[in-house]
Amino acid sequence: MPWTEEARQRVENAPPFVRPGILKLMQKRARERGRSIIDSEFLTEIRNESMLRVAKCIRGFGFEELSMDAFEVAKAKMRRLPRKVAVIEEIKAFLGERTQKNEMVLAKFQRYLEMIPGRGLPWTEEALAQLERAPAFVRTLARQTIEAEARRRGEKVVTPEVVEHALGGVPPHPTLSPTGGEDKGEGAAAEGLTILWSAAAEERLRHIPIPAIRRMVLERVEAHAREQGLTVVDLDAYEVALGK
Repeated sequence: MPWTEEARQRVENAPPFVRPGILKLMQKRARERGRSIIDSEFLTEIRNESMLRVAKCIRGFGFEELSMDAFEVAKAKMRRLPRKVAVIEEIKAFLGERTQKNEMVLAKFQRYLEMIPGRGLPWTEEALAQLERAPAFVRTLARQTIEAEARRRGEKVVTPEVVEHALGGVPPHPTLSPTGGEDKGEGAAAEGLTILWSAAAEERLRHIPIPAIRRMVLERVEAHAREQGLTVVDLDAYEVALGK
């Protein structure tokens, strides 16, 4: 797998004991995601994912910030994995030799710790940027759908790959109509309806630009309608079902 010179140089600047792991991980992620070249941007993306996974583990150990004590707890947790214990020892020793830079390193890591939510899964900055491309009125549902897909796949962090897999690609912001949907014009009927919808409610559904979210909205609204004994989904029922 070819690398850009900038990406290769960044790896060369990393501590010697982590370089083999970086090279191996980057090759693996590049193959998984259909990359033809490893550039600096992709290196940053994978670094952010990896750091969030580590931060999630540290938070799981009961630490709100990274301290040298966290390394001892991590070693105890990993005692059955000698190679990981050895890596932890190397990292701790490396930081111990950089006393003047420790605060800077720990401060950088603190940013990742602060990205770990109290509930739900952590998201990389790149994945959040993809979510922001979806219209505001579907982002909550999109987030729920994406996190459910991440859990189904056994992922600990929401990455751009998970977003793409869950939603089939998030389109850029469309031109929105006054109803909050994409202005596609009239005439295209919504698919998958199993009960009667009013024209206004169906139009609102049809204007949701992301198919996976549109299906989720349809299922949620129709389930609400059945629970309420409704025979027609009107705009009021639509908005109540979505908590608007």
